[in-house]
Amino acid sequence: MAVSAKPSFARPRVIVIGAGLMGLWPAALLAEAGCTVHVLEAGAAARGASWAAAGMLAPASEAAEAGHESASTLDDFSLHSLALWRDWAARFDAAGQDICWRPFGALQTAFGEAGMHQLQRNSRAASALGLTPQVLDAHKARQMEPALADGVRGALFIKEEASVDPRLVLTALRALLADVGGRVQTGVRVRALARSGRGLQVLCRNGDALDADAVVLAAGFAAGAIDGAGLAGRLAPVKGQMLALQTEAPVRAVIRDARAYLVPRGKGRMVIGATSEPGLADDGTDARTLARLHQGAAAIVPALKDAKMTACWAGVRPQSRDGLPLIGALDVPGLYANCGHYRNGVLLAPASAALIRALVLDEDAGAFARAFAPARPGTPC
Repeated sequence: MAVSAKPSFARPRVIVIGAGLMGLWPAALLAEAGCTVHVLEAGAAARGASWAAAGMLAPASEAAEAGHESASTLDDFSLHSLALWRDWAARFDAAGQDICWRPFGALQTAFGEAGMHQLQRNSRAASALGLTPQVLDAHKARQMEPALADGVRGALFIKEEASVDPRLVLTALRALLADVGGRVQTGVRVRALARSGRGLQVLCRNGDALDADAVVLAAGFAAGAIDGAGLAGRLAPVKGQMLALQTEAPVRAVIRDARAYLVPRGKGRMVIGATSEPGLADDGTDARTLARLHQGAAAIVPALKDAKMTACWAGVRPQSRDGLPLIGALDVPGLYANCGHYRNGVLLAPASAALIRALVLDEDAGAFARAFAPARPGTPC
């Protein structure tokens, strides 16, 4: 996974706006390649969509929920990124960085006849991606996950799926970026972008004006509010509320159900999510919604009923108009977007970073560059 660095004088000066996964990952790759990289983060720490995410790496599960029964370009990109995740997990581990890598698959549960039919559809979607789904009856489902409720009718197991803790991944990426000479500056809000000679100028609310040869917009939904970025109106917020439970329930795989999903973190922690609230961009939570999520989780794994809630939070997913991420060059030369990943940000982060790296360095970006280019056909600029 190592990238051979070249002399910095041959590489562009890059400013990355946003210190979530979509900002830190390409920043690390570009710094590793010899670029001078400066990451700007509006808050005291990155607390956006990456920090709030559950960390499921689930290309088949997401394709099934989107209603795909044949592979799409996004599905192919998801599989490509999942393969990169496996390499990165090994790299982080070798560096002594724990990211809570759990390659134990995902189990989609069914508690009624309609659910069993949905499992069959989801199985076809997973098979279309070249994965190896297994439809399990109730007995085999509870053999795999004994904590499941007695009323489970069956389940679909997708062994290739995995999960991570995005907050630990953010820590690992910050360490990598520091090791290769990049820097992160927090508490800096960007208000506008402007042309400056042959490059770009980043205008900050504190009055600073920073020069760069290339700028990567990776601030999630907030990227649409930056003047001169060309993203106004192109990203819609979708709020999601989540909670964490302290439990000793023996759950190994990620469990997905119509009522909630359950992501084991190990050490007695379980993350439960998530709502989908289009149009909302606040980070508040409400007790009724959290109680509904907790009840839904307990209906799937009864041992969670009396589990103590240790944390709750909300994040804002940035959704593009056509539901596909915006990865690539914008109208202004030297300006790139890496945002709009909606529900798939954690899964797509390493592949998106590699794509941005190739585009900024004017290298072969591969077959995915056209599909996710911000100026793709049918997508207004």
